[in-house]
Amino acid sequence: MKNYLLLATLGLSLAACQKDEKEDEAYVVPAPVTVAFNQDFSLTYQQLAQIPTAPNPELQVALAEVQYTYCPAGACSDNSSLVCAVGTNVFPRLRVTDAAGQSQQIALPANRPAAGTPNWIDTTSVRANGRRYVLYYVKWKMLKCNPARHDFSVTLRVTKPNGN
Repeated sequence: MKNYLLLATLGLSLAACQKDEKEDEAYVVPAPVTVAFNQDFSLTYQQLAQIPTAPNPELQVALAEVQYTYCPAGACSDNSSLVCAVGTNVFPRLRVTDAAGQSQQIALPANRPAAGTPNWIDTTSVRANGRRYVLYYVKWKMLKCNPARHDFSVTLRVTKPNGN
């Protein structure tokens, strides 16, 4: 009996994975954005930001992957009696590429945000082009209820500290 339950659970899990892949097939990656240092910018799944200029960017930041937790009660409706153990949160994985074409992966936030966090969720230092940059994960936004990974946007900021 346990084997049948295990097989049924496995089948449902595989069906759920296939649904996500089909949803991604219809997704069109938005056009790259060009932003300046010290400027907030938002990215959706697989979108690219070029910093500071499009023809010869010093850095490129792409939203390579989005992992998230979803709580319908806290995210979509004000009058729901459903209580979630884990609220809605977004955990982006970024790909940062320097002017020479060398890439690195960065997963944010490094630590789960606590209640009463500041205006930004997390920050990290990135080494590229022989200097240090600071990458801020400012906030996230859910674009529709019952989301897939492409239904979130994350707002980031990249600074280039003086003296580097």
